[in-house]
Amino acid sequence: MSTLNRNLPLTTRSAQPLSLTIGWVRHGFWVAAAAFLPLLLYLRTMAPTVYGLDSAELTTGAYTLGIVHPPGSPLYLLIAHLFTWLPLGDVGYRVNLFSVLSGSVAAAFLYLILHQLTRSRWVALGVAWFAAASYYIWISALAAELYAPQGAWLVGLLWLALRWQQERQPWQLPVLTFLFGLGLGIHLSLILLLPGLALLLLGGNTRNLPGMGENFRQLPRPMLLIAAATGILGSLIYLYLPLRYGDSDSLNYAQLYWGIDLTTWRGFWWMVSGRIFGSLFLGVPLAQLPAELMTFLHQLWSNYLGLGLLLGLIGLLSDFRRRPVLHLSLLLMFLAHVGFYLTYRVIDKQFMFIPAYLIWAIWVGLGVMGLHQWISRQDRQLPTANLSPIMPTVLFMLVAAAFWLNYPLADVSQDDSARRRGETLFTTLPNGVVFYGTWADVPILEYLQYVEGERPDILTRNLVFVGRQRADEEVQHRLDAGQTVYTSRPDWFAEELFTFTRLERCGCFAITVGE
Repeated sequence: MSTLNRNLPLTTRSAQPLSLTIGWVRHGFWVAAAAFLPLLLYLRTMAPTVYGLDSAELTTGAYTLGIVHPPGSPLYLLIAHLFTWLPLGDVGYRVNLFSVLSGSVAAAFLYLILHQLTRSRWVALGVAWFAAASYYIWISALAAELYAPQGAWLVGLLWLALRWQQERQPWQLPVLTFLFGLGLGIHLSLILLLPGLALLLLGGNTRNLPGMGENFRQLPRPMLLIAAATGILGSLIYLYLPLRYGDSDSLNYAQLYWGIDLTTWRGFWWMVSGRIFGSLFLGVPLAQLPAELMTFLHQLWSNYLGLGLLLGLIGLLSDFRRRPVLHLSLLLMFLAHVGFYLTYRVIDKQFMFIPAYLIWAIWVGLGVMGLHQWISRQDRQLPTANLSPIMPTVLFMLVAAAFWLNYPLADVSQDDSARRRGETLFTTLPNGVVFYGTWADVPILEYLQYVEGERPDILTRNLVFVGRQRADEEVQHRLDAGQTVYTSRPDWFAEELFTFTRLERCGCFAITVGE
């Protein structure tokens, strides 16, 4: 027992563990509250069965422990596979629950971050709920996708980094770098956050920094080497790809579409580097970037109901001098992520900015706290001054407004359209056909085949991966061989080569040799 504790009265010493326990219970209650409301919200509005597009593909990949499109997302598949064993609903519903849980965990970590930065439970709780009820974060948590788990992993890493800044326990840094490397197996775009995260880890205590250089702490070289080694160790999750490559019963896009051997270094790197999407990286012409930026700013504005954008700016600017390393780190993460996706030439990238929205929520919380303190200081000039209720009222009105406005927009609890589309196709298509479709229908057919065992006689081909020229060649070859071929997208083929006969029931077309 320390000298200090020996000098305390016995009753005081015995009261310390009880006080500490009560403090942890109270803290745990607030963290649980931050997660519980989003959990209820997401459970009520989540997709009731398998969803379409990437969601169906990821669900099938998770169920079979297979290989999906590059870069493969192995950690996502492994964790989502655990959800497939739940005795609830169908497999699609179970994997959707992974996103639901991830969204609520992200709210809990956001609470922890904001409580550490503001020391205000109502600010931390209100902003965690406000972010959770914002449109893009809400919809990311309702069906099987990478974005909600990616967001939860990000804010978890940020919370651990802030704990490292505060406590500097030797074990914290290697644990954090290991989790960073492991998190690349959920979404490889986490690598964009590495410069900002490194600055946050190495840049000194973030609670009271007068400048960048004065409190910079040089870490011992052995600790840095250990941290680098554990980061690499975590990234070895991608060894899943060559280990699962040889399983003939699993979904395996590397074999189905590209004939890439993932057990070779060349094939492995082709997969991890996302070579198939290489033409989309930096694919937006320079002249279009201002329009892309305005689109993102409008999404950020609408996601936080306008006022949240202003509060975030206030939080960043007002708190910057106090904690420059923190905000430079967050800015590096925010700008790296936004900058990459602004130049990424895909049509659905509005759903890819979840890390940016979560980082902005931290600045919203600091803006709320800053305004609250300023208003309270003005109120204290009055004779009967108390802490101003203005900002708490505004914040929870924003939470209520986000809930009221976004509920009907986000609610997919009755949306089983993807499953119905797949079942309609399977009840219409003749035996033994080859079906060419896109992401709108092929992944759901693969789900019904691999997960539920329906129509194994039908061969499906995703035109997005096959490509237009190769699709013409494949279909020509199949027709010459006497196979029956159908498609949902005749516009992907050369009209002069084929004739298309529409089947009204499924909205699909039989393909024959053109006349």
